[in-house]
Formats: sequence, C-alpha cells, structure tokens
Amino acid sequence: VLYGNVNPSGRLPYTYPATEAQASTTIWQPSFSDYNPQWAFGYGLGYSEVVYSNITVSSTDLRVGQPITVSISITNQGPYAQKEPVLLFTNQEYRFDMAPEHLRLRDFDKIDLAVGETRHVSFTLRAEQLAFWDSENKKRIEPSPLNISINPYTQQNTTAQVMLD
Repeated sequence: VLYGNVNPSGRLPYTYPATEAQASTTIWQPSFSDYNPQWAFGYGLGYSEVVYSNITVSSTDLRVGQPITVSISITNQGPYAQKEPVLLFTNQEYRFDMAPEHLRLRDFDKIDLAVGETRHVSFTLRAEQLAFWDSENKKRIEPSPLNISINPYTQQNTTAQVMLD
C-alpha cells in the first residue's frame, strides 16, 4: 500500500471525532447540527482520481409504492485501477415531529474501475425506507424535500433533490 503496489479502496465504518468531547455524539446527528468530525463515516482515499457526474433521478416525486431510480456516472481518471465504494445517503430537510438525520446511508455498491473506464451505477430508493418512529411510537413518512447525496464525505459529493410525498 505504501509503495503504490496496491490501491486502497476501504472506507471508514464509523465516524472518527475531531476531539474527545465529540466522542459521545458520533452515532446520530440532527440535520441542524454543527458537528464536524475529523473523518466522517464513509471517508476514504485511494491513489486514483475518481470523478462522479451526471446524477439523475427517474422522478422528482417519491411516493409510497412508487420507487425511483437514482443513477450516476463514475469515471476513473487516475493512473491505477480502482475499487470504488459508491454510497447513497439521504437527508430530509424537515420533519414535523422530530429532527431528521443529518445524513443517513440508504444503499451502497462497490465497483471495479479500470484506468479510463466509466461505469453507471443505479440505486432504487423507496419512500418506505424513509419511515421513522414518531413521538407517539407510530411509524410514519413525513412529506418534505429530500436531498440525495452520493459519497457526501468526499470531494466528489454529488446531489439531487426530490419531493417525498
């Protein structure tokens, strides 16, 4: 790894706090939080330059029983082959009963990219995945704008927005 014979492709499976005082708050962060960790969940580096582009959604409305497809193009512009984890996160802008998560992992894939290769990755996102338990212990889906982010903890953060109905 140190001499470039192997190209690392791992990502952090947890959030690493910047200070000891942050250690107890790494599990869940509301969307309005100023929390800024040293390295966030999903952070990682490789020796190649991977570029994310052309995020598309099959519909701008996400409804129960009507899943949407989120697609993105990924190109390896670096000098090495790369195994690239592709992470799809969501963030609801608001909820009536409780603060939504800052970012929540919804799906992932890991692809092999040869030098100069472009691959297209697609994910299926369902409104049912966004259900949460409210203060009355009822499972519900709260309509609001929904931000979809691909690899938000890298310089290649790519986003799209849909309306959750």
